[in-house]
Amino acid sequence: MVCITVLLFLLIMAFLLGFLPLVRYDNTLAPPLIKIIAINHHGAKLEGHVTIQSFSSVNLNNDDLQAILYANKKKVLANIFTLHGTDFIPTHHFGVKTISGSGCREKYFSPGEIIVIDLKNGYIKPGDSIELRIYQKSDDKSITPVRGNILDDAYMAEYVSENIFSPLQGYRLYSQHWYIA
Repeated sequence: MVCITVLLFLLIMAFLLGFLPLVRYDNTLAPPLIKIIAINHHGAKLEGHVTIQSFSSVNLNNDDLQAILYANKKKVLANIFTLHGTDFIPTHHFGVKTISGSGCREKYFSPGEIIVIDLKNGYIKPGDSIELRIYQKSDDKSITPVRGNILDDAYMAEYVSENIFSPLQGYRLYSQHWYIA
């Protein structure tokens, strides 16, 4: 009986001191359903070719997707208002030269397909922390479930700005992924 009491005391102390958390938090705003799989820097010009791949289980309508890239937590000045290659060409895509790959040729970005985003030279440097956010057009007005620690002020501020006061009206954050260039 003494051994059980001591073990319970040690377990409770481990939880209270943070050695064994009751809940593991994933401080992301969305699951990584579309991931960066490679970033190529060609030559001294630092040409940034960002290769993304769909790990989603469903076909995604390219017309309904937008991408935003961040380098070291600062938004990259690159407008990617669609992932559909033929619709991308006539848009104002400052900071992006082209998009190519099997994922942007047809109407859908299917599981396993890739898209290569050719950014303006110098936007991404080796060692930069790159964040990819993919937004999907949505009429759903419900609030996205909180995935992270609600006691983390920085996380909650980002959650509120992304999900409640989002500047992208009519779009929801679909995927979020980080990659070191």
